[in-house]
Amino acid sequence: MQLSIGVSALQASQRALEITGQNVSNASTPGYHRQTAQLMSAQPMQLGGFSIGRGVELSDVRRAVSDQVELALTRQVSDNGSVDARLQGLTRLESRLSSGDGSTGGQLESLFNQLEQLSSRLHDGASRKVVVSAASQLTHEVNSLATEMYRMRDDLDRSIAQVVGEINPLAKQIADLNTRIRQVTARGTAPNDLLDQRGTLINELGRRISVEVLNGNLGQVTLLASGVPLVIAERSLALEAHVDSAGVATVQVADSDAPLPITGGQLGGLLTVRNTRLGDYRSRLDALAREMSRAFDEFQSTGLGVSGAFTQLNGQRAVKDLAAPLNVSGLTFTPRSGSLFIGVTNTATGQRTLREVAIDPASQSLADVGTAISSVPNLQPFVNTQNGTLSLFAAPGYTFDFTGGLDTTPTTTFSAGTTSSPRIGGVFNGQTNDRYTFNFLTSGTVGVTSGLQVRVTNQAGDVVNTLDVGQGYSAGQPLQVANGVTVSLATGNVTAGDTFSTRVVGQPDTSGLLTALGLNTFFTGDDAATLKVNSDLLGNADRLATSRTGQPGDSSNLQRLVSLRDAARLNNGTLTMSQFYNEAVADVGMEVRNLKEQEATNQVLTGQLETEQQSISGVDPNEEMVQLLKYQKMFQIAAKYINTINEALDELIKII
Repeated sequence: MQLSIGVSALQASQRALEITGQNVSNASTPGYHRQTAQLMSAQPMQLGGFSIGRGVELSDVRRAVSDQVELALTRQVSDNGSVDARLQGLTRLESRLSSGDGSTGGQLESLFNQLEQLSSRLHDGASRKVVVSAASQLTHEVNSLATEMYRMRDDLDRSIAQVVGEINPLAKQIADLNTRIRQVTARGTAPNDLLDQRGTLINELGRRISVEVLNGNLGQVTLLASGVPLVIAERSLALEAHVDSAGVATVQVADSDAPLPITGGQLGGLLTVRNTRLGDYRSRLDALAREMSRAFDEFQSTGLGVSGAFTQLNGQRAVKDLAAPLNVSGLTFTPRSGSLFIGVTNTATGQRTLREVAIDPASQSLADVGTAISSVPNLQPFVNTQNGTLSLFAAPGYTFDFTGGLDTTPTTTFSAGTTSSPRIGGVFNGQTNDRYTFNFLTSGTVGVTSGLQVRVTNQAGDVVNTLDVGQGYSAGQPLQVANGVTVSLATGNVTAGDTFSTRVVGQPDTSGLLTALGLNTFFTGDDAATLKVNSDLLGNADRLATSRTGQPGDSSNLQRLVSLRDAARLNNGTLTMSQFYNEAVADVGMEVRNLKEQEATNQVLTGQLETEQQSISGVDPNEEMVQLLKYQKMFQIAAKYINTINEALDELIKII
């Protein structure tokens, strides 16, 4: 009995020394939790009414751990992974968006600067080429930025697939450890080293995807990702990465069609950047490209360059369905219900007629529009059924334009006694579409009859002007009507109540058809990736529409193009194009700054949690040395005790 007591002390101290040695050797091992030997008195033996002790035994090997701290650290690791992934992606985007001369914003400002400088040298061919070159550089930068965003998207897709490929084996290893932990626990042994291994793997998994840890029987755990079991006791489920039909990156459990709403961990951060943030900035760039195209095309298509009116135009934007109404034919810029005014000029006489073509995109297909335009004399439309575009051809000896203005040959309602003929002139500078009607208030002879007047009313019936054309008027002299329009009357008789009228057009394309079909536009393409300067303009800078009349020195259309710099056409009419782009640059910069601040905060929080974890679970070499000395002393005393018992027994045997 006495020897067994000593042996128990030897065995217990030896095991305690081994545990202490394990702590010392793993003092720097990541994920290791300090273990302590729990000693207790062995079950005593009852002998002759006395309780006789049987020595000491090792009752347990405890793992120093706080479940709350471990769970908090796992959540923090997951948050770190998400922030790091978002910061890396948005920092790359920020550096590409940038600002300055070479950026999209800088190139846009350069284009406006060149347009302003052209005002003082309208007919300088080199200056026109500089403007077109600046526009080309702008589109090249927009295209390059769009390409980089698509490249970033593809890189993120690969990163998402890589992280999913790392998650699946980690989940399987945790499930395998669950099996081993259950087996060891069932034998009554503490699986401390296995628990440390599993804890390290859970944090590795949590860094990649946010998980919820649920404790189960016999030391096993269940891990939930976005509410879906990823590890169920001894079984793990595999994840798969996909891009759905809408172009959205998704992650789902294998053999399941339901995407997981992942927000945490590295995977959540990658999905957020890929689907939300990058998608948002790419949409902004597309919106800017579309509005640049729409704005410049609207003015370019309704103006004239120094080369004058057209004999032929080819549409640059195609419908996808020739038979479908225009509003569902696949056009990026959908036409509106409105009118297109086409001016046709006889080059021999200079006579210009202005014809209105009604456009109804809800009922007209491209072929229907061609038929409607064919009613304009001396203009022939051609619908290309192969590529879905519209071309226009003037008859020999004629040109056409879309500048609006006025019809120099008015519509007359004269009685038989009227012999004077009117002529409309000037340049209409109004901003709306109207019709001026001229009504002779009395009968008489132009330039002779005293008090002979013509009253001018607009389409609403309001009096625009009243003109004296009787005594004192020099026949044929132009009289100012309104908004730059003039009228002159030849010598002859007029009759009271006779009228003539002319249409005045300040908005020649209220339907947006020219922009939609790419007729005489500044740009082609319909988003940031496809935006280009019209090849006709690139090939001939004299096509740059600086004028609305074609007259020398007329820069009215150029001023409209320059005015786009300060036009608030984006963000519901609150931002100019430059402001819209700069806001995007500022927003991504703010996001990066916020993420950097969050990253710094996370580093502090992670350090605090790791410090707290170490205070509970870490190995202090000094404390372990104290334990070593204590158990060494215990071993020595036990050995001395056994030796003393042996000597006593030897003496007893000698006596016997």
